[in-house]
Amino acid sequence: MSDQPAVRITNVSKRYGRRAPTLLDINLVVEAGTIVTLAGSNGSGKSTLLRCVAGLARFTGAIEVRGRDVGTDDAFRGDVGYLPQSVMFPSQSTVDETLAFFAQLRGTGDVVLPLADGFLPPRSALVGTLSGGQRQRLAMAIALLGNPAVLLLDEPVSNLDESGRESVWTMLRELKVAGVTALIASPSPADLAGIGDRTVMLHDGRVVDDRGKVAS
Repeated sequence: MSDQPAVRITNVSKRYGRRAPTLLDINLVVEAGTIVTLAGSNGSGKSTLLRCVAGLARFTGAIEVRGRDVGTDDAFRGDVGYLPQSVMFPSQSTVDETLAFFAQLRGTGDVVLPLADGFLPPRSALVGTLSGGQRQRLAMAIALLGNPAVLLLDEPVSNLDESGRESVWTMLRELKVAGVTALIASPSPADLAGIGDRTVMLHDGRVVDDRGKVAS
């Protein structure tokens, strides 16, 4: 493991308008090469926290990805692969065209992915003809473009069948061996038993439990 944390979250809070805070004083340090599960019920703040780390939502406090400040240094984006809960793709584009578009958008060059054969639907298939599970696999592939060092995955297996779920877990095991860090939001942390190193439980925007945390 690197001496530098993959992600450092310090006193992070997030509020939408005048509503109660979605996140309140979150402090987490995610070591490089570990898989951390964000657990909690709907509305607990899991997705919002991932969006903050991805630089897609404003927040107070500080977040660093591999030493780069998310609020001031856009270079951190090259280290991050983000999979949101739901993704919209142009229905008339093929799988191959969609991958190429996002590869160009991210500046990753050739589309080279650490995926097993058969994980993706046929490259010539139109996105509009794909099932929900196939779209989820495509979204996962896009998150992996450029071989990011830090993966932010929001319920990555929610639309997948048993075979698809196992494919994702196998891939994560292999990426972990290669030193990739993953922060995964899941309402069912048991899904990651045997894969995750640590489970952080959120409730009403606060960290209420942190199992597997390395003592400092």
